[in-house]
Amino acid sequence: MKRYYETISIVFIHKDRLFGSAEKLGIYATVVKYQKDGIEYEETLENEEFSVMNEIVFDHIEESD
Repeated sequence: MKRYYETISIVFIHKDRLFGSAEKLGIYATVVKYQKDGIEYEETLENEEFSVMNEIVFDHIEESD
């Protein structure tokens, strides 16, 4: 049995007043994915441009034969 965790960070983007998810967290900048007017965006934002609001943790368990 193999067990691992996946964490998704939910962020609030200040300038657009939208929620999105952090794809790649960095020290000074982060790749953030969000939707605006039905279009999906993925862009690098400086960490001051958004706030992490919540983290969702998924617990994955893979059974081995």
